[in-house]
Amino acid sequence: MYTSSNKISMGSHLGVMWSTFIVRLKTISRYKGMLMMDIMLPVMFAAMPILLGQALSGSLSAASANFEENTGLIGANYVAFIIIGANVFATVSTSLWLFGFFIRREQTLGTLEALFMTPAHQIAILAGLTIYVQIRSLITFVGGYLFGCIIFGLNPLQGEVLLAIFILLFGLIPIHGLSFLLGALVLKVKQANNLFNTLQWVLGIFMGVFFPITVLPVMFQIVAIIFPGFWLNYSIQASLMGLEWFFINIYGHLGVLFAFVLVCPLIGYWVFDKANSRSRKAEGIGQF
Repeated sequence: MYTSSNKISMGSHLGVMWSTFIVRLKTISRYKGMLMMDIMLPVMFAAMPILLGQALSGSLSAASANFEENTGLIGANYVAFIIIGANVFATVSTSLWLFGFFIRREQTLGTLEALFMTPAHQIAILAGLTIYVQIRSLITFVGGYLFGCIIFGLNPLQGEVLLAIFILLFGLIPIHGLSFLLGALVLKVKQANNLFNTLQWVLGIFMGVFFPITVLPVMFQIVAIIFPGFWLNYSIQASLMGLEWFFINIYGHLGVLFAFVLVCPLIGYWVFDKANSRSRKAEGIGQF
């Protein structure tokens, strides 16, 4: 018989959370090349449209002028816009999908059911995993942004750097909430890689990675506005580049992100908990 989770002390739950975090940390430390790829890939991803824009326009100044004229972002450095957007996009993708990959990996190893049937509440496990993803996301964003600035000759200290880091950490909270939704989807369809490959590029469009969402059709703009990834990305771009705020000012953006912080984690966990319970009753969450 298992001990009820409400009979476990708070210290024990914190110990489970810390252990989950340490296990993830030790795992990534054995694959140092993976962390380096997390830093390099966003810059390689951004290099294609940056170089293409220069090739089609004939020069960097002409490409920047075309970008300003077609997007309405007066004075915006399109290289910095894309570098920042690509790094935020990579960070959001990592935060969204690491939980789904964690679920799928534990399913494949046959340890997921045992993990969620321990006396400690599953929230402690999810919290430890979330802390790991938060720290890894911060490291990869800062590393990728610095690497991109070095490659393309940008000033990494331009704009409100500390504000951008705060927005990143704060804005990733609702992204973690959405990751629980994707974890529930992985429990249902028992796939992770195919879902990731299909959905990540759609997210890039609605985040405004290469261009502001104002160039999208109205219906797509509405979808983008209700996605917290867009507000996270544009808030960081605006704080680092001095762009005009999309909604009133910085406090307007933080207010929108705060609303997502209140809603997304609750909805995401509720859906995941329901999917988890349903899987246990039907065939067991360890089945793959």
